[in-house]
Amino acid sequence: MSIDAKGIALLFSLLATSITSGLPPAHAAEGDAEAAVAQREKLRAARTAIAHNDQRTLQALKTELQDYPLQPYIDYWAISKKLSRLPYDEIDQFLADNRDTAIGDWMRVRVLRELGSRKRFQAYLKYYEPDKITRDALRCYYADALSHHGSKDEAYRLVEELWLVGNSQAEECDPVFARWMKEGGLTQSLAWRRHQLALQSGHLDLATYIAGKMDAPHLQMAELLRAVHKNPELLLNYSRFISDKPEYRDIVVHGLHRLARQDATSAEQAWRRYQASYLFSDQEREEILRDLALQFARQDNLAAVRQLVKDQEIADERTIEWLARQSLREMDWEQLAFWIDRLPEEQQQRDRWLYWKARSLEEVYGKGRADAAVHLYRKAAEERSYYGFLAADTLGQNYSFVDRPAPVTPMQVEQMAKRPAMLRARELQAIGELYHARREWDYATAGLSHDELLTAGKLASSWGWYHKSIQSVLAADYLDDLELRFPLAFADIVADVSKRMGDKTALDPYLIYAVARQESHFSHDARSHAGALGLMQLLPSTARATARRAGVHYRRSWDLLSPSTNIALGSFYLNTLLSRFDNNRFLAAAAYNAGPTRVASWLKESKNQLPFDVWIETIPFSETRHYVQNVLAYSVIYAYRSGTKASLLNENEASRKL
Repeated sequence: MSIDAKGIALLFSLLATSITSGLPPAHAAEGDAEAAVAQREKLRAARTAIAHNDQRTLQALKTELQDYPLQPYIDYWAISKKLSRLPYDEIDQFLADNRDTAIGDWMRVRVLRELGSRKRFQAYLKYYEPDKITRDALRCYYADALSHHGSKDEAYRLVEELWLVGNSQAEECDPVFARWMKEGGLTQSLAWRRHQLALQSGHLDLATYIAGKMDAPHLQMAELLRAVHKNPELLLNYSRFISDKPEYRDIVVHGLHRLARQDATSAEQAWRRYQASYLFSDQEREEILRDLALQFARQDNLAAVRQLVKDQEIADERTIEWLARQSLREMDWEQLAFWIDRLPEEQQQRDRWLYWKARSLEEVYGKGRADAAVHLYRKAAEERSYYGFLAADTLGQNYSFVDRPAPVTPMQVEQMAKRPAMLRARELQAIGELYHARREWDYATAGLSHDELLTAGKLASSWGWYHKSIQSVLAADYLDDLELRFPLAFADIVADVSKRMGDKTALDPYLIYAVARQESHFSHDARSHAGALGLMQLLPSTARATARRAGVHYRRSWDLLSPSTNIALGSFYLNTLLSRFDNNRFLAAAAYNAGPTRVASWLKESKNQLPFDVWIETIPFSETRHYVQNVLAYSVIYAYRSGTKASLLNENEASRKL
């Protein structure tokens, strides 16, 4: 797509606005900041020349920018403008000059899309590199190209792999699928398997479409499978489903899982009947029993779960954890201890279950098992975590922060910054080309050693690229550098917003930091699948309503990519949730994640009967449960990072029954 000069000017204006509204200022990779600004102005002029097809000016600017890190991007933009004409010589030279780089591989993807859409399959085979391509649309083009100009056997093996998925494939796959089916590639077995996968994924329309490719006998069985999918109680008519055809066993297995979700008792009875007639695999047996146990638990039939666990020796961690939480919800401390003891030993030694085992010992035995409980609390309190902080509070001791900066020298950071991919990533970040900046960073850090990843994390932190800094130390599995893992990002904005909120609220800077850290890892341009934007992941609708009440200037969703706007609106919205829930931070955090209506419903169900730790542990949504726990723990860590001592819970939060 071509861009005219006015479009280029607008683009750079928007980028500059994004940068100056919160992104830290860029430093030149070589020379001083003034030289870097001059180079970026020439880059801007080069893009304008490309838009106007002004080759003389473009060539002159390329000569002046020959040592500039983004010189390859000038060629990329120039070729992209005329890609539809397929300038093979320029493409070949570009790919050769930029092999195994982010922009080189991206150009290859662009070329393959163009060739595939125009069915230039011989050329497609020349440019396709299987180890670099993961997109199914391009893999389908490759299979089509092979079927015309290469090995049909290899092509159709790939088609089978692309066919056997539970979702609809990209439309680019349709031509090669059609040719494969026309030539007899689609067997009844492959059609049946994809029909199953579609139902397992919940895509009933796709399953119906696939059934249309079957012969009469298989079509009849497919219709029966879909009928069982919709009404699994059909399985209780046992004589109808006893057959020596393997497809009937598939129907029974699928139906048992579906029936268990409706009525686990009937499903278990059906399982025992069918087990006498079919030889199920060990995997099928294990999956059915685990599902039965979980569904019994969800249907509050704990006696059946316990019997099933005892008879079948099921040790499924997910089921047992669910049962432990169910015991907590009912304040059945003996039952809680029973389920914790049935977790794998490694699980039992984690801070979560150390804490809850200690709590159960206290509740059941009181002072009679005080020493055992204290021992477990002490082990849990060694961790820098929500449960570790809970355990430390119980013991009345200080939190364990274990703050060990990564052993990286300034020389190592300087050398890392000079790597070509890092120079490109930094410069792309500085001009606002964030998509390509992230690609360059990901390419630059792929395959780095442990020490190199830590160095990259230090480098990203020095750039103010906090989410990449966090990503690097996590990839290195070095969790004790709290400066890198929990940066005091956008500190001036956070301090200003917190100050404007006043001291009559529980909204302090540490809570703002904690929410932003949990929501986006401080990626100011983060976008969620649900449409939430920015540092504190606000939906545009929420931002619009909040802006009116807060008096914050907000015109369009892109404003949420400005750190100052996003933090102001996110903090104000968080403060309204604190006001609604009596300055209770964990209720406000739960509402920020799951919505205030759900939190109000959960509070109504619990009827002021549960201690705070039990209420948090039994939040129905695992995402919200972990979210709340992380926000509380991160708030403590951010207080520590700011030189302040804070408690995990305020007095009003710890004492209230929910």
